[in-house]
Amino acid sequence: MAIYVNTHQNVQINYENSSIADRLIAYLIDSLVIAGISLSIFFIGSILDLGYATFFMFVPIFFYHLICEVFMNGQSVGKRYRGIRVMKKDGNAAGLSAYFLRFLLRPIDTFYGIGLAVIFFTSKNQRLGDLAAGTIVVNVKSEAKLKSEILSEMSVHEDHVIMYPEVSELSDREVQLISEIIDNRVDAKNHPNISQLALKLELKLGVKIKDNQTDYIFLQQVVRDYYKMHTDQV
Repeated sequence: MAIYVNTHQNVQINYENSSIADRLIAYLIDSLVIAGISLSIFFIGSILDLGYATFFMFVPIFFYHLICEVFMNGQSVGKRYRGIRVMKKDGNAAGLSAYFLRFLLRPIDTFYGIGLAVIFFTSKNQRLGDLAAGTIVVNVKSEAKLKSEILSEMSVHEDHVIMYPEVSELSDREVQLISEIIDNRVDAKNHPNISQLALKLELKLGVKIKDNQTDYIFLQQVVRDYYKMHTDQV
């Protein structure tokens, strides 16, 4: 099932909802990883005769998901294998507070399958931790396809000169947003959304719009620079 996210620029992005099967498989894979790490710690501690090894073997059991989601951008080993990711409902990356809320409620979600039941009965397959943190779990297997679609919709001359190499900091989704906004505003190039987005990009990338560029031309340049940088890497 698809999830539709409205961004701050009032552009709707379609994300593929993660399936219950994907989440279950990811959970099983993560459980195996946790068991492997814990047993390794226990055996190493036993060999070295470390009395506190038993304590440390419980660390991955309790903190594995939190650590993974924080340092793997909303994923764990199992989630990455299944191509799913935790993100905010508004389409932005989930922050530390959201991951921590999910972490706090995980024991309740795990207890007697409560989380699975909630996932089954919510429209966006959210468990209690997701509902509290305002997060969703989406399918990101289509990211490569998205990049291909973005690049195929753009066209630049082979001798195009990149003005803003900082565009490499942008994600495929962000470039898709920019492209959709400027495409939707072809007949209204001075629309407030254009100026607001241009200002946000200047601040995000740490660049200044060239004197001979309007906000609209600047956004076009950003999209084309992004396209050029990625096609040169192919």
